[in-house]
Amino acid sequence: MQALSRSQDSMKNTLLIWLLCFNIVAQVHAAPVPAKDVNQGNGPVVSLDAAGPQIFPQSWLTAKVNAQATILDAAQRARSQHLVARALAKYPAVVLRPHLQRVYVLGSLAYSGVPTSGTNSRSAVYLANSGKAADAVLEGIFHAEFSSILLRNLPQHLDTKRWQQINPPDFRYLGSGVQAIKLQKASRRLDAALQQAGFLHSYAQASLEEDFNSIASRLFMGNEGLWRAMAQFPKVKEKAMLVMDFYNRLDPHFTQSWFEAQRTGR
Repeated sequence: MQALSRSQDSMKNTLLIWLLCFNIVAQVHAAPVPAKDVNQGNGPVVSLDAAGPQIFPQSWLTAKVNAQATILDAAQRARSQHLVARALAKYPAVVLRPHLQRVYVLGSLAYSGVPTSGTNSRSAVYLANSGKAADAVLEGIFHAEFSSILLRNLPQHLDTKRWQQINPPDFRYLGSGVQAIKLQKASRRLDAALQQAGFLHSYAQASLEEDFNSIASRLFMGNEGLWRAMAQFPKVKEKAMLVMDFYNRLDPHFTQSWFEAQRTGR
């Protein structure tokens, strides 16, 4: 009887241990999974759930710049991750790895008292996704901001002297994107009158960087409006050729044929 009792006790203990383990596993699977940074293989880390001051360079936390952000809505995280992954896939690892460490996707973003849809630091791109902008708009902002990082890190790859010669002789850039916004000259609507002078739109006149951005982002998005402007306005075409040459110097796979293959209207 004692042997049988010991056997029964052993079975009870085994059953209790099994039930305890099952309960722990069930609780783990039932618990909500917090959003985490997404590692894009050889590319940057994509952050979908951070918006505190720690995401910004220290110099952005001054009273003058006062960079601020709100956290990305959980309902926009899957879409944002997909859009960033699609954008990153257009660049070889040798271009991404040295120049882009993180991509922050936020609910909203502002600095210098001006709300913005995107910006960049030395090695990070910041995107604001409120859920209202179309996929192509958000991806285009990424390409524009990353082009700023590349231009800043590798200015020798762009013939800026020739670029300035394309502009009208008496033209001067406004100084910055923030300045253009404050002066209400930040329209990104394609403008034929400005294109004749070599600018896609009003915001392209903010700075050489914004001028470069305006073409680079549309090249990567295969925007037909850009290609039509290139066919119609020689100055726009010449600037676009300088942009393509810039990227070709980064990596030889960025040929004119590669950019033409991105065209959405073909």
